[in-house]
Amino acid sequence: MTSTETSEPKQAVSVIGQGSRLCVGGLGSHATTIARQVIMELGAEATSFRAGADALVLPDNASPGDKAEALGQGYAVFTLSELTRLARGAEEERSAIEAGDKTLRILDMEIPYGPENEAQDASRFKHLCLDRLFLTTARKAALAVRHGIPCMLEGETATAKTTAILWLAMMARQNAIRVNLSGHTDTGELVGRFIPSTQSGENHPAWEFSEGYIPRALRNGWWVILDEVNLAEPQVLERLNPVLELPPTLVLTEHDGRRFGGGGDVPISENFRLFGTMNPSEYAGRATLSPAFRDRWGIWGHIGKPSEPELLDMLRCLVTGESPAFVWEGVRWIPPRSEPIYPALADFPDLEMTLKSISSFHARISGAAGDNEAPASIGRVRRERYVFTRRTLLNAMRLIHENAKGASRLRGVTARVMAEIYIQRLADPADRAAALALLRATGLA
Repeated sequence: MTSTETSEPKQAVSVIGQGSRLCVGGLGSHATTIARQVIMELGAEATSFRAGADALVLPDNASPGDKAEALGQGYAVFTLSELTRLARGAEEERSAIEAGDKTLRILDMEIPYGPENEAQDASRFKHLCLDRLFLTTARKAALAVRHGIPCMLEGETATAKTTAILWLAMMARQNAIRVNLSGHTDTGELVGRFIPSTQSGENHPAWEFSEGYIPRALRNGWWVILDEVNLAEPQVLERLNPVLELPPTLVLTEHDGRRFGGGGDVPISENFRLFGTMNPSEYAGRATLSPAFRDRWGIWGHIGKPSEPELLDMLRCLVTGESPAFVWEGVRWIPPRSEPIYPALADFPDLEMTLKSISSFHARISGAAGDNEAPASIGRVRRERYVFTRRTLLNAMRLIHENAKGASRLRGVTARVMAEIYIQRLADPADRAAALALLRATGLA
């Protein structure tokens, strides 16, 4: 074995992790699918481009000259087989979720249960696939809970930012409220305002002060999720700066000047936590956050879009209830099994090939609509690009399930549903033709 061959596994280990990018360009179609799946398990991101990549994945039969050239360009280099061994080589295997008597563990992060005595309704989370992307997002929220630090999750629409926090609250038996912000949100909604009195009679004032979400949460120990933070006006957000301090405080200048926290009039519950979610600032209508406001969010997570293998895992989970195991921080994590939503689809002999075609088509049309790696090839003349997310897939799977009853094979039903859900939303005939070509390329037309 040459010195170059000996160094490759060490280089691979050093570049794989959260935020790292591995280029899989140049591999065959089947090898690319495997590589993307393995990279996902390792917690890294696969890309088709060398620019910005930390490492290159080469075929197993790559020549020493190809490896030496890539190493000379500053990339870490390893083969597909070496990558696979890294993913499968975790020495420790643990359950991804552990509900103890007094604490809840999400991956390696343990938090206490909230004051709720009864388990909360979990039915609204039945569609979730507890994969690496979702559980590491929930784990970041749990990190904020454990240390009492405000947490902001930023990412594209339908990347389960808010859902991960609400799911964590449900699992931790914690009361959480979701506040949808917009350009019409004012400080009265968050802090409080005067409203017509609910009391009648001459001895009662005509107006009374109604506390907003934040004072009530501070007093009662609720988790508050500020959704779509950068849609609100900056002056509204700046009112929350004292609440984002450690420890939080609030003075109700809108009312009688009562003080929350800091030896004031109202003690703050130790269970209070504040979360925020936002889409990237490039989205239409988003405001620019001030440095002072941004800096107060001590934990900031950038949540990525699901890759094609992750989309396929989600589709399989809907049918089987099985979430995929994954490697993160050197441990192989095993998610619990859930109740499948569409178990009847498992009876179709062409299920697996159909699910692969669905995930492939979704990934292709989502990329054609424009993403971080390539400009849009459909909807280019529109002011706002088309968006295809996991919500789109969930709607498609629901229709596929409802229309598959009595069918002998799944692909024909799927082709009609995908055309209805995806192609018919495109306004331009040229865009519809391009989308139909993508559907044919995945074998669904």
